[in-house]
Amino acid sequence: MPNLSDALASCTEAVTKEWKTQKRQADKQDRVSRAALDRMRRNSRQYEWSIKEAAYHVMEQAYMKASASNTYPANARQIMYAARPLVMRLTGDKCWKDSAYFTQTLLPDYVEQHATTTANWDVVFDARGHLIEPHTDRSTDLGTIEVRRYVKQWQKDFEEKPSVEIDHSCPTTGPDNRYKFALFIEKEGFNQLLGRAEIANRYDIAPLSTKGMSVTAARHLVERLSERGVTTLVLHDFDKTGFEIMHTLCHNTRRYSFRSRPRVIDLGLRLIDVQTMALDSESVEYTSNINPRENLRECGATDEECDFLVQGTLWNGKRYGQRVELNAMDSAQFVTWLEGKLKEVGVSKVVPDEETLAKAYRRIYRSAKVQAAIDRAIEEINNGDDIQLPDGIEEAVRSNITGTARPWDEAVFKMAYDAVSKTP
Repeated sequence: MPNLSDALASCTEAVTKEWKTQKRQADKQDRVSRAALDRMRRNSRQYEWSIKEAAYHVMEQAYMKASASNTYPANARQIMYAARPLVMRLTGDKCWKDSAYFTQTLLPDYVEQHATTTANWDVVFDARGHLIEPHTDRSTDLGTIEVRRYVKQWQKDFEEKPSVEIDHSCPTTGPDNRYKFALFIEKEGFNQLLGRAEIANRYDIAPLSTKGMSVTAARHLVERLSERGVTTLVLHDFDKTGFEIMHTLCHNTRRYSFRSRPRVIDLGLRLIDVQTMALDSESVEYTSNINPRENLRECGATDEECDFLVQGTLWNGKRYGQRVELNAMDSAQFVTWLEGKLKEVGVSKVVPDEETLAKAYRRIYRSAKVQAAIDRAIEEINNGDDIQLPDGIEEAVRSNITGTARPWDEAVFKMAYDAVSKTP
């Protein structure tokens, strides 16, 4: 009977036989790449994946799931949720403890190191500041997608022949004749996705968002909107904070008391949504010694929802449970779910009353006549004689704007206007 050491040697040889054969062949023929050898190592039962290796291995698959095969933008947390079960399958249930490690380190590093693979990805990282252009007042948030889009729009040259387009829309400020519903989201990462899906314009709905708990200003706005007949629809994570956010938007608190009853509807996430879509949950530990169920029930959670969110007590007396973020939905799933909710509560396009429409028609008819006259004048001017430039135009412009807040094109306009005014 073979001894223990012989048996271990035989097992080791059997496990590594294929790898050794391929390695020898690679050494001889120099045809097996490092990536191929890595794959063989990972397929070995003895190989242990690191969290970073596993994340990089599944990153493309996770992005494609979160973005519906690159159809929609995907925010970093959506990609994280798509990647997490894939990573845990490779690492034996090990995963990052802090979501920021994935969204702020692993994902950005992967994008940077795999520029060719990710060149067409539409990954949304939260903006961390903004740039404002002088004179145009054009503002650009310093998020990944916003910066990429801004750079693509850069232009050095411009069309020499002018075109003038009158704004034919009717000037409105606020909800009257423009929207009857507002869409409150407890986080800001969905703006790009809502824009791509054209939710605001297709449903005549006004999105608003905060980072976490609603601020006093948001509650003040919800109250004022309610007084004008606008209903605020609320999207939130399925967790204790999500229920608290929903509750504070329609109930008095120490910091804010509503003068009139707010018009607010909870769209979810709720447990039925989580179960219907089979969304992934994550563990949560409650820091307070007070049973979270009390607050959850006060904020409108059902007994079944409380059982999901608060599942037991740890050795130190702290409660634990599960939670589900809005980000657990991929982009296509989120849009489909949201549109279903909007239709359920009767969101539709806004059409003003007949008196308002008649007033709008008369206004727009007049602006259309002005536009037609402008178009004829521009055509005549553009087909006219060559325009003579003034001598020393560069120095004249520099002299006109130096030490002032005026832009260069304002100085050019003054010179051109003076020349036109003197033309017989």
